[in-house]
This record gives sequence, structure tokens and C-alpha cells, in this order.
Amino acid sequence: MANPKVEAHGTVVLQGLKKALKIMDDIKNTYTSLSEHHSEKLQVDPGNFQLLGDCLTVLIATRLRTEFTPDIQAAWQKFLSVVVSALRRQYH
Repeated sequence: MANPKVEAHGTVVLQGLKKALKIMDDIKNTYTSLSEHHSEKLQVDPGNFQLLGDCLTVLIATRLRTEFTPDIQAAWQKFLSVVVSALRRQYH
């Protein structure tokens, strides 16, 4: 990776997704401060969350190929929609 800061943030994002898998029942409350941080401090366009999810989906599909079945893709996209919703929650 050419930019160590981007690589480090990518690691943080993937760790955040791993955490989300473990706390699915309370993801919106758990991600409240993260949503506020991205909204208030970083001022990230909330559309970027969906864009990142789409990029991750393409990457995973490319890597898994035939193992990325329609059922697995549907489950993955449902999971990402919950994550994106939680991250957008504190936007005004």
C-alpha cells in the first residue's frame, strides 16, 4: 500500500466490521459514537459508507468467485445495510 495512513484506516474498518458481526443485536447503539465521530468531527459524506460496502462486496466476490453464492451475497449485503444504517444514524 502506498499510503500507510490509508492502510491503517483500512485495518480499523475491517476490525470494525468484525466487531459488528459480534454485536449484531445492538449495533445501532454500539456504533452511536462512531457515527457521531464521522458526522461531526470528520464530516464524512454518509454516501461513502454505502460506496465502501459496494467496493468490499466486489472485492469479496472477486476473491471468493463461485463460493460467493447468491445466498452468501444476500446475507453479506443485509449485514452491510445494517452497518451502513448504524453509521448514518447520527447524521442530521
